[in-house]
Amino acid sequence: MKLKTTGKYSSSRFPATVAAVLLVATVIIEIQLLLGLSPDFRSSLPYPVDRAISFTSLALGLLGAYALSRNNGIGAYFALLNSVLEVVSASFFLLNVFAGPEVNLAQTVSAGALFALGFCVIVCIFSAGFDRQRLTTATPSDSESLDRENGSTVSGRYALETIDVMKKYYLGPNIVSAVDGVNMKVRKGEFVAIMGPSGSGKSTLLNLIGALDKPSSGTILIDGIDISRLDDTGLARLRNEKIGFVFQAYNLIARSTVLRNMELPALVKGYSREERLDRIGDILGVVGLGDKVLRKPKTLSGGEQQRVAIARALVNDPEIILADEPTGNVDSKTGQVIVGFLRKLNLEKRTTVIVVTHDPEVAKMAERILYLRDGKLTGEEIVGRLLE
Repeated sequence: MKLKTTGKYSSSRFPATVAAVLLVATVIIEIQLLLGLSPDFRSSLPYPVDRAISFTSLALGLLGAYALSRNNGIGAYFALLNSVLEVVSASFFLLNVFAGPEVNLAQTVSAGALFALGFCVIVCIFSAGFDRQRLTTATPSDSESLDRENGSTVSGRYALETIDVMKKYYLGPNIVSAVDGVNMKVRKGEFVAIMGPSGSGKSTLLNLIGALDKPSSGTILIDGIDISRLDDTGLARLRNEKIGFVFQAYNLIARSTVLRNMELPALVKGYSREERLDRIGDILGVVGLGDKVLRKPKTLSGGEQQRVAIARALVNDPEIILADEPTGNVDSKTGQVIVGFLRKLNLEKRTTVIVVTHDPEVAKMAERILYLRDGKLTGEEIVGRLLE
């Protein structure tokens, strides 16, 4: 599943905006009814049932409107509960009105308004497929800025963009800027190395662009999507479906087999067992470890463990690979093999690869090198596209 402008992650925020406005309208009417500014059509119900329904509806309306305005998908549930309550209670009154000899015009108008508003909110929610992400994702105008040079959009050209990204840590009275106003763009299908000395902020920057950590300020766009607008569920899906991580320490589960290690992200993605086994077998064959599927990590060499980590990162077919010092725990020859494999993957599948390293030999295998020092980008070097 891809994070494009159609599908599970996308959809205009128009339904969410309309739902929030309609909820505010129901809240205003409920407040008027509770304060006695308008005749309460629920007064025919036994006390305190009428008050309980009004207060419950008021609370759900406030919570739903606030959550939707904050891009929190839980607002869809509050909105739906509020609307069902309004529609049901108003329906009972309107049915009794039409069956009775007398009509209270003010009460009928209030009941009719709440019925209509509640019904419209329900329509808005279900028009978005009752999907939390569809009710919380920004519109293309929020997340896609035009590239003035050729008129293309960020999501059309760039896999990643950071705008004035900062990450600060507070150590008592001291403030440490691990990442200090970084602006960078990485095109789709590009192989980029981020290079700098220890403590320069490389790993922190990688964690930020991989949505493992949140910046203190600034904007991070992944395929044109402002990840700050995603809730926790959206971020988890983005990491699982769009980004593959390769760490220096491998991060393999020692007590589990290679198969079990690779199954974890595929399980989260929701692949069936047959699909998981097929994908794992294919990917392990690509990295030359097809015969190691039932081995445990401790029985493998460092280079083999790193290749398992790369294979695990590829199991969900991500568009972006983020590698943090992938050669740090292996010898130089094995390191060249590992980076060569990442480069091959980049060339053949056009997967965007971003490698953090302090090794000049590794960095030179990229198309472009970004130099980081003290949390700031200090330079850029175009290495050039390597031949396959």
